[in-house]
Amino acid sequence: MAPCPPPAKEPEATRRVSWTGLAGGLLGFAPLAAIAAGVLAEPPEVGRAFAAVPALMAAVYLPPVWASVVRTERRQRILRGSVFVSVVLAFGGSFIFGLFALMVLAPATVLLWLASGGMSRASKR
Repeated sequence: MAPCPPPAKEPEATRRVSWTGLAGGLLGFAPLAAIAAGVLAEPPEVGRAFAAVPALMAAVYLPPVWASVVRTERRQRILRGSVFVSVVLAFGGSFIFGLFALMVLAPATVLLWLASGGMSRASKR
């Protein structure tokens, strides 16, 4: 009887959970969702519709959470795109919410950058 062939190697990105990407996605989602809930609980002068801004900003961090947990070939592309969007949200949000948004989203941005390849990707260039 012939021996069984060895199992095919899976790509590194699809083999396990990306804990760094998961933490980055959750660190981006949680504070923005809390801000949206706070705006709904005690609406500012502009009204409750303003809660849509931080809620939509929080929704941007759900794809990296999904890609970090689910086995997908596009994990690195999703994480890289999320890093770009997170940088834009951090600086753009600082115009709306002040320096607070930049400080809150900085850890999420750094963790997503590390999950997407971080320095190892930058040193290959």
